[in-house]
Amino acid sequence: MAYGDLKVNNLIYDTGSGDATRTVLSIPQVASPTFTGTVTVPTPTAGDNSTKAATTAFVATSFAPLASPTLTGTPAAPTAAANTNTTQIATTAFVMTELADYATLAAPALTGNATAVNLTLSGNLTVNGTTTTVASTNTTIADNLLELNSGASSNANDSGIIIERGSTGDNAIFAWDESADKFIVGTTTGTASSTGNITIAAATLVTSTVEDSKGDLRSIPANTQSSAHVGVAADAGKAIYISTGGVTINNSVFSAGDAVTIINNSGSDQTITQGSGVTLHNSADASSGNRTLAARGMATVWFASASVGYISGAGLS
Repeated sequence: MAYGDLKVNNLIYDTGSGDATRTVLSIPQVASPTFTGTVTVPTPTAGDNSTKAATTAFVATSFAPLASPTLTGTPAAPTAAANTNTTQIATTAFVMTELADYATLAAPALTGNATAVNLTLSGNLTVNGTTTTVASTNTTIADNLLELNSGASSNANDSGIIIERGSTGDNAIFAWDESADKFIVGTTTGTASSTGNITIAAATLVTSTVEDSKGDLRSIPANTQSSAHVGVAADAGKAIYISTGGVTINNSVFSAGDAVTIINNSGSDQTITQGSGVTLHNSADASSGNRTLAARGMATVWFASASVGYISGAGLS
């Protein structure tokens, strides 16, 4: 065995099927070798983080695929310019900038058409505009009172509810008439200018009542008396159902338009007395003064003023 330096330009070696020649300069050096052709090395195991040579198989396994990659950790990407509208990846910085341009979390100012599927508000809702449109099938309001003209500087004239009737005719309206100080019901093309009637269909409201301060307007309430009775303002619109003692009508008790019915609930005559300062005209003969109401008779007094009344009825003389 010989030791020392060997100086050659080429090496001849047996390939198994013949000799081959290779220059010494083409053999990779220990430091910074330059390979040619297709160099193969063992493929490290997945996740290997060392100084081993990485094969193409190792690299392809370690990186996410181009189609539907699954990324872990904190992937980063370049932030797109403001208002970019492309398929470029949107970073968190881009999203926060865009949100700040349209609305902040506190006191957002929205423009254009804001659309949402379901919206729940835990605070107050203020709507400023000309028209508020609700297109739901049913609108449910849990509050006890619905205020119209609330906070307005003008009177509540024409405040109310309009029901669109489509092609069937003018719209129906229930509204407040400020000049008349009353509610009106009728038809309208936009204002409460045409009054009409309220009709209650018995087929749909058979168990309902229409009432005022005196009670059900379908009936005349009775003021039952068992002794002499002096008429009072509360008797207007009622029937004084009296069994004895008669009835006295005094001045300035009733108002113009009031009507009082008197029913003799006995088998004897009773007197209807014309009080001081009162003129009680008998519609049968135009006379005035006290009247006699026969047994089981009934008479009605209609007042033209606080001091003038007209009386007529059955059993009246």
